Amino acid sequence: MKDEPDIIKKLREEEKLGKLGKKTFSQGLNITQKNNENYEEITRGTTNIFQEPLTNIEKHIEIEKKDETFRSIFENYAFAVTIADDKEKIISWNKHTEDLFLMDEKDLSKKDVSTFYPLEEWKKIREEHISKKGLKFKIETKMIKKTGEVFDAELSLFILKGNGGKTVGSIGLIRDITSLKTDKKKIIESKNMFRDIFDATSDLLFYLEKGVILDINNATLEISGFVKRDFVGKKFSDLKKLFSKDDLNKHCEAIESTSKGIKIKDYESDLKSKDEHIYKFLFSVDYIKDNDSVKGVLIRGKDITQRQRAWDELVKLEEKYRVLAETSADGVVTIDPLGRLTYVNPSFEKLLGRRKSQILAKLFREYLSDESVYFFQQITIDAREKNEKIENIELELVHLNGDIIPIEVNVAPYKKNKEFAGLVCTIRDITERRRVENELKKSERLKTEFMNIVAHELKSPVTPIKGYLDLIISDKNASEQTKSWAKVSLRNAERLLKLVNDILDVSRLDTDTMRFEMEKLDITQILNEISEDMRPAVESKKIKFITKIPKDLPNIIGDKYRLSQVFKNLFTNAVKFTDNGSITLDVKKKNDHILISIKDTGVGVSKDELKKIFNKFYQAYTGDDRKNEGTGLGLYICKEIIQKHNGDIWAESQIGKSSHFYVKLPYLHKMVVNLKN
Repeated sequence: MKDEPDIIKKLREEEKLGKLGKKTFSQGLNITQKNNENYEEITRGTTNIFQEPLTNIEKHIEIEKKDETFRSIFENYAFAVTIADDKEKIISWNKHTEDLFLMDEKDLSKKDVSTFYPLEEWKKIREEHISKKGLKFKIETKMIKKTGEVFDAELSLFILKGNGGKTVGSIGLIRDITSLKTDKKKIIESKNMFRDIFDATSDLLFYLEKGVILDINNATLEISGFVKRDFVGKKFSDLKKLFSKDDLNKHCEAIESTSKGIKIKDYESDLKSKDEHIYKFLFSVDYIKDNDSVKGVLIRGKDITQRQRAWDELVKLEEKYRVLAETSADGVVTIDPLGRLTYVNPSFEKLLGRRKSQILAKLFREYLSDESVYFFQQITIDAREKNEKIENIELELVHLNGDIIPIEVNVAPYKKNKEFAGLVCTIRDITERRRVENELKKSERLKTEFMNIVAHELKSPVTPIKGYLDLIISDKNASEQTKSWAKVSLRNAERLLKLVNDILDVSRLDTDTMRFEMEKLDITQILNEISEDMRPAVESKKIKFITKIPKDLPNIIGDKYRLSQVFKNLFTNAVKFTDNGSITLDVKKKNDHILISIKDTGVGVSKDELKKIFNKFYQAYTGDDRKNEGTGLGLYICKEIIQKHNGDIWAESQIGKSSHFYVKLPYLHKMVVNLKN
């Protein structure tokens, strides 16, 4: 056999000469030469001598001299070599056997071959029936060292037969393949890992060698809709169902260049799947080297279909906004971080009376009035630092002819790569709005002046009428019918006088001419006085009147007359709209203010009307059958007076159940001085 080790070939020759048949395997006999004399010595050794009667020692010495080559091979062989007799007992071994199994002569001599193997492995070897299969047998198995450590081994067995074909022993060549198997396992694991990565990646992957596709990944199959046999073994140019002619040419040129070791740029290509769906891919081609030469080519395709669609949508959106900006009646500009104009639309050109070429790259502040420059710079800083939109900024723009144009500006910062890149501004010409506002202010002023005049003119005759009616009512000579008529007239005169006073108050509030005599006030005293004044009116309707006024309330700063006017108005309304139940005055001290509430159990106000009841001239019900009189000015006046006191007023209500009015007034904090310190 050509692949047998030399040691086996030597034994084969002895077998042919009939030498093995005349010998029996026994304990190893080591023949050495010492002091130039031959002698027989049984010692610990690793060479194999077939024991014979001493009369044939000279013959063995002669054979040993001739077989130095055999001995050298046996001792220096790279694998462990063992020789067993026909009873499967070890009778000889080489030095490598001792090193491999960590055993000495005592351990190895006459050792049963089966003890080298775990039980299950020995059973497997037995089941092979080696002696019947032939002279040579090779197997991977597991063996046991002296320490009990189990290792992977490659075992080659050679059956030795004597005259007549009888098995006289066996030779075992043992190689430790633990490291080899570990490395092989790592290679397989690495290969499997890369296979998993290859298949798991979402990109298309084609691997080619010499222009032929050898492998593809799962993503390619999923996207294309084809099976593996449609790709493997074919040239890339055969993929006409996937790619157009132009795209195939791109791929083939890329493959050809890469096969020569030339790096190429990424390129885009469409891919048509089996179901006729079109995808957009970005392809890259890389070469795989082996010993500095290109072995294969890897083509990777990244699906950019969604990105392309998003880009197309962005382009459309940009075009849409460009058209909007270009056709907007308002000016639209962009300003870079240095304050230079980078885009202006036609409306802004018209506002300035200049062409785009004269405006771009210029500082925006150059077109603002002197009063507006500093203000706009401050707005720019705020928008940049706070990264938020700032609206309704009124500035002044200077036209080419020198005219000042009032404008309203909305400013919004924009970023690129998370860095401040400038401002987007919309600019509206408010010249016409300013004109209308001025006209309205003028009209409002004239209306206020007219109301003031009318009120004064009405008040002048009402005062003496009221006085004469009082005289008639108190005149003893006047009849009862005359007095009754006088009382009706007096009541209406007082109503008219209240209306006149309300109109005068509104006029003073609108023109900010109402006088307030501010002083330190005891709010507890004021509220107690108002409660006593209002009690007869409340109790006359048989309504329960509840007051909760603490005695230790802090002082406030205010106008006693105007605050009394507010609370009397609120109480009057409560009495007016409550027919049964109760009216409650509740006062509480909070952290920085006093909270005064007046609650009734009257008709209530709807949620929609609550938003309007503090408006000028608003009345919750204005039908012809309304029972209660009023001008719709009382709550408006209350709100304005409370706001002049740095307070607040609001209402809560449930229709048909109750109304709850709240007044919040700031109080004076006491200063505590420690005289000891």
